[in-house]
Amino acid sequence: MTIKRIAPQPSLTQIVADQVREAIMTGSFRLGENISEDRLVAQFGVSRTPIRDAMALLSKEGLVVVRPKKGSFVFETSLSDIEQLCDYRQFLEIEGVHAALRVSAESYLSAMQAILNRMDAAMREADHLAYSLLDNDFHRAAFEHCGNSYLSDAFGLVAGRISALRSNVTAPYDARRTESLEQHHAMHDMLKSGDMTAFVELLALHIQNTKDVYREALADGHLGPPSGEPNTREN
Repeated sequence: MTIKRIAPQPSLTQIVADQVREAIMTGSFRLGENISEDRLVAQFGVSRTPIRDAMALLSKEGLVVVRPKKGSFVFETSLSDIEQLCDYRQFLEIEGVHAALRVSAESYLSAMQAILNRMDAAMREADHLAYSLLDNDFHRAAFEHCGNSYLSDAFGLVAGRISALRSNVTAPYDARRTESLEQHHAMHDMLKSGDMTAFVELLALHIQNTKDVYREALADGHLGPPSGEPNTREN
Protein backbone atom coordinates (compact mmCIF):
# COMPACT_ATOMS: atom_id res chain seq x y z
CA MET A 1 0.00 0.00 0.00
CA THR A 2 1.31 3.44 -0.96
CA ILE A 3 0.95 5.98 1.80
CA LYS A 4 0.78 9.61 0.78
CA ARG A 5 1.65 12.44 3.04
CA ILE A 6 -1.44 14.37 4.12
CA ALA A 7 -1.14 18.05 3.38
CA PRO A 8 -1.81 20.23 6.42
CA GLN A 9 -5.28 21.74 6.36
CA PRO A 10 -5.92 25.38 7.28
CA SER A 11 -7.52 25.91 10.67
CA LEU A 12 -10.99 27.40 11.03
CA THR A 13 -9.35 30.57 12.30
CA GLN A 14 -7.19 30.82 9.17
CA ILE A 15 -10.14 30.16 6.85
CA VAL A 16 -12.19 32.90 8.50
CA ALA A 17 -9.23 35.31 8.53
CA ASP A 18 -8.46 34.67 4.85
CA GLN A 19 -12.03 35.35 3.75
CA VAL A 20 -12.51 38.43 5.91
CA ARG A 21 -9.11 39.76 4.76
CA GLU A 22 -10.17 39.33 1.14
CA ALA A 23 -13.48 41.09 1.84
CA ILE A 24 -11.62 44.05 3.34
CA MET A 25 -9.01 44.20 0.58
CA THR A 26 -11.63 44.09 -2.18
CA GLY A 27 -13.86 46.68 -0.53
CA SER A 28 -16.73 44.33 0.34
CA PHE A 29 -16.20 45.54 3.90
CA ARG A 30 -15.89 49.32 3.94
CA LEU A 31 -13.37 51.19 6.06
CA GLY A 32 -14.78 51.69 9.54
CA GLU A 33 -17.53 49.14 9.02
CA ASN A 34 -18.58 46.93 11.90
CA ILE A 35 -17.78 43.26 11.22
CA SER A 36 -20.71 41.55 12.88
CA GLU A 37 -19.65 38.53 14.91
CA ASP A 38 -23.18 37.10 14.75
CA ARG A 39 -23.20 37.44 10.97
CA LEU A 40 -19.86 35.64 10.61
CA VAL A 41 -20.96 32.85 12.96
CA ALA A 42 -24.07 32.32 10.83
CA GLN A 43 -22.20 32.54 7.51
CA PHE A 44 -19.33 30.23 8.42
CA GLY A 45 -21.33 27.88 10.64
CA VAL A 46 -18.65 27.88 13.33
CA SER A 47 -18.45 28.86 16.97
CA ARG A 48 -17.41 32.31 18.15
CA THR A 49 -13.91 31.19 19.13
CA PRO A 50 -12.38 30.95 15.60
CA ILE A 51 -14.19 34.17 14.66
CA ARG A 52 -12.61 36.04 17.56
CA ASP A 53 -9.23 34.47 16.94
CA ALA A 54 -9.44 35.54 13.29
CA MET A 55 -10.26 39.12 14.30
CA ALA A 56 -7.27 39.11 16.64
CA LEU A 57 -5.05 37.89 13.78
CA LEU A 58 -6.33 40.58 11.41
CA SER A 59 -5.84 43.23 14.08
CA LYS A 60 -2.12 42.36 14.10
CA GLU A 61 -2.09 43.02 10.34
CA GLY A 62 -3.63 46.45 10.88
CA LEU A 63 -6.81 45.57 8.99
CA VAL A 64 -9.17 45.25 11.94
CA VAL A 65 -9.60 47.18 15.17
CA VAL A 66 -11.05 45.14 18.04
CA ARG A 67 -12.80 47.30 20.61
CA PRO A 68 -13.82 45.62 23.88
CA LYS A 69 -17.62 45.48 24.36
CA LYS A 70 -18.11 47.21 21.00
CA GLY A 71 -16.96 44.65 18.44
CA SER A 72 -14.56 44.42 15.53
CA PHE A 73 -14.27 47.13 12.90
CA VAL A 74 -12.39 47.55 9.64
CA PHE A 75 -9.54 50.02 10.13
CA GLU A 76 -10.13 53.68 9.34
CA THR A 77 -7.82 56.29 7.89
CA SER A 78 -7.03 59.97 8.20
CA LEU A 79 -5.00 62.55 6.31
CA SER A 80 -2.06 61.97 8.65
CA ASP A 81 -2.30 58.20 8.22
CA ILE A 82 -2.42 58.54 4.43
CA GLU A 83 0.66 60.78 4.43
CA GLN A 84 2.65 58.35 6.57
CA LEU A 85 1.50 55.29 4.63
CA CYS A 86 2.47 56.75 1.25
CA ASP A 87 5.85 57.99 2.51
CA TYR A 88 6.61 54.54 3.95
CA ARG A 89 5.51 52.89 0.72
CA GLN A 90 7.70 55.12 -1.45
CA PHE A 91 10.80 54.45 0.60
CA LEU A 92 10.16 50.72 0.70
CA GLU A 93 9.27 50.28 -2.98
CA ILE A 94 12.49 51.94 -4.11
CA GLU A 95 14.49 49.49 -2.00
CA GLY A 96 12.36 46.55 -3.18
CA VAL A 97 12.85 47.43 -6.84
CA HIS A 98 16.62 47.85 -6.40
CA ALA A 99 16.79 44.40 -4.79
CA ALA A 100 14.55 42.73 -7.40
CA LEU A 101 16.64 44.10 -10.27
CA ARG A 102 19.81 42.95 -8.58
CA VAL A 103 18.55 39.45 -7.73
CA SER A 104 16.24 38.50 -10.63
CA ALA A 105 15.81 41.34 -13.11
CA GLU A 106 14.58 39.22 -16.02
CA SER A 107 11.85 37.38 -14.10
CA TYR A 108 10.82 40.56 -12.29
CA LEU A 109 10.43 42.59 -15.49
CA SER A 110 8.60 39.70 -17.18
CA ALA A 111 6.19 39.50 -14.25
CA MET A 112 5.57 43.24 -14.49
CA GLN A 113 4.80 42.96 -18.20
CA ALA A 114 2.35 40.11 -17.64
CA ILE A 115 0.54 42.14 -15.00
CA LEU A 116 0.45 45.20 -17.28
CA ASN A 117 -1.16 43.11 -20.02
CA ARG A 118 -3.91 42.12 -17.59
CA MET A 119 -4.27 45.71 -16.37
CA ASP A 120 -4.80 46.81 -19.98
CA ALA A 121 -7.53 44.19 -20.37
CA ALA A 122 -9.23 45.20 -17.12
CA MET A 123 -9.20 48.82 -18.24
CA ARG A 124 -10.75 47.95 -21.61
CA GLU A 125 -13.47 45.97 -19.84
CA ALA A 126 -14.02 48.74 -17.25
CA ASP A 127 -13.48 46.15 -14.51
CA HIS A 128 -12.47 48.56 -11.77
CA LEU A 129 -12.03 45.99 -9.03
CA ALA A 130 -9.87 43.73 -11.21
CA TYR A 131 -7.75 46.73 -12.14
CA SER A 132 -7.32 47.66 -8.48
CA LEU A 133 -6.20 44.14 -7.55
CA LEU A 134 -3.76 44.07 -10.47
CA ASP A 135 -2.40 47.45 -9.36
CA ASN A 136 -1.61 45.75 -6.06
CA ASP A 137 0.12 42.91 -7.91
CA PHE A 138 2.23 45.33 -9.96
CA HIS A 139 3.71 46.99 -6.90
CA ARG A 140 3.97 43.73 -4.93
CA ALA A 141 6.01 42.11 -7.73
CA ALA A 142 9.23 43.76 -6.57
CA PHE A 143 8.90 42.16 -3.15
CA GLU A 144 8.13 38.77 -4.65
CA HIS A 145 11.40 38.90 -6.60
CA CYS A 146 13.67 40.79 -4.19
CA GLY A 147 15.05 37.70 -2.44
CA ASN A 148 14.88 39.41 0.93
CA SER A 149 12.26 38.18 3.41
CA TYR A 150 12.77 41.21 5.65
CA LEU A 151 11.87 43.58 2.83
CA SER A 152 8.87 41.42 1.91
CA ASP A 153 7.69 41.35 5.53
CA ALA A 154 8.08 45.12 5.80
CA PHE A 155 5.86 45.60 2.77
CA GLY A 156 3.42 43.07 4.19
CA LEU A 157 2.83 45.39 7.14
CA VAL A 158 0.98 47.84 4.88
CA ALA A 159 0.03 45.78 1.81
CA GLY A 160 -3.44 44.96 3.14
CA ARG A 161 -4.19 48.56 4.01
CA ILE A 162 -3.01 49.77 0.60
CA SER A 163 -5.20 47.15 -1.13
CA ALA A 164 -8.24 48.15 0.92
CA LEU A 165 -7.71 51.84 0.21
CA ARG A 166 -7.38 51.19 -3.52
CA SER A 167 -10.52 49.05 -3.61
CA ASN A 168 -12.54 51.69 -1.79
CA VAL A 169 -11.67 54.34 -4.41
CA THR A 170 -11.76 52.28 -7.62
CA ALA A 171 -15.04 53.43 -9.13
CA PRO A 172 -15.29 57.23 -8.80
CA TYR A 173 -12.05 58.37 -10.46
CA ASP A 174 -11.81 57.14 -14.06
CA ALA A 175 -9.49 59.92 -15.24
CA ARG A 176 -7.06 59.17 -12.43
CA ARG A 177 -7.09 55.48 -13.35
CA THR A 178 -6.17 56.24 -16.97
CA GLU A 179 -3.25 58.38 -15.81
CA SER A 180 -2.23 55.65 -13.37
CA LEU A 181 -2.06 53.01 -16.11
CA GLU A 182 0.10 55.25 -18.29
CA GLN A 183 2.49 55.74 -15.37
CA HIS A 184 2.69 51.99 -14.71
CA HIS A 185 3.70 51.37 -18.33
CA ALA A 186 6.24 54.20 -18.19
CA MET A 187 7.79 52.86 -14.97
CA HIS A 188 8.18 49.42 -16.54
CA ASP A 189 9.83 50.95 -19.62
CA MET A 190 12.23 52.95 -17.47
CA LEU A 191 13.32 49.86 -15.55
CA LYS A 192 13.78 47.92 -18.80
CA SER A 193 16.03 50.66 -20.16
CA GLY A 194 17.95 50.92 -16.90
CA ASP A 195 16.91 54.50 -16.16
CA MET A 196 16.57 54.19 -12.40
CA THR A 197 16.72 57.94 -11.82
CA ALA A 198 13.68 58.54 -14.01
CA PHE A 199 11.89 55.60 -12.37
CA VAL A 200 12.41 56.98 -8.86
CA GLU A 201 11.14 60.40 -9.95
CA LEU A 202 8.04 58.91 -11.59
CA LEU A 203 7.37 56.60 -8.65
CA ALA A 204 7.43 59.65 -6.35
CA LEU A 205 4.93 61.42 -8.63
CA HIS A 206 2.81 58.26 -8.87
CA ILE A 207 2.58 57.93 -5.10
CA GLN A 208 1.92 61.67 -4.70
CA ASN A 209 -1.00 61.26 -7.11
CA THR A 210 -2.18 58.34 -4.98
CA LYS A 211 -2.06 60.57 -1.91
CA ASP A 212 -4.20 63.13 -3.74
CA VAL A 213 -6.76 60.47 -4.71
CA TYR A 214 -6.96 59.20 -1.12
CA ARG A 215 -7.40 62.74 0.18
CA GLU A 216 -10.15 63.39 -2.37
CA ALA A 217 -11.84 60.08 -1.55
CA LEU A 218 -11.67 60.83 2.17
CA ALA A 219 -13.24 64.26 1.61
CA ASP A 220 -15.92 62.76 -0.66
CA GLY A 221 -16.87 60.11 1.91
CA HIS A 222 -15.58 57.10 -0.03
CA LEU A 223 -13.20 56.07 2.76
CA GLY A 224 -15.67 55.59 5.56
CA PRO A 225 -18.33 53.22 6.90
CA PRO A 226 -21.45 52.51 4.81
CA SER A 227 -24.14 55.18 4.72
CA GLY A 228 -26.22 55.11 7.87
CA GLU A 229 -23.55 53.41 9.96
CA PRO A 230 -21.96 55.67 12.57
CA ASN A 231 -18.32 56.59 12.34
CA THR A 232 -16.36 54.41 14.74
CA ARG A 233 -13.15 56.40 15.07
CA GLU A 234 -12.28 56.99 18.68
CA ASN A 235 -11.33 60.53 19.59
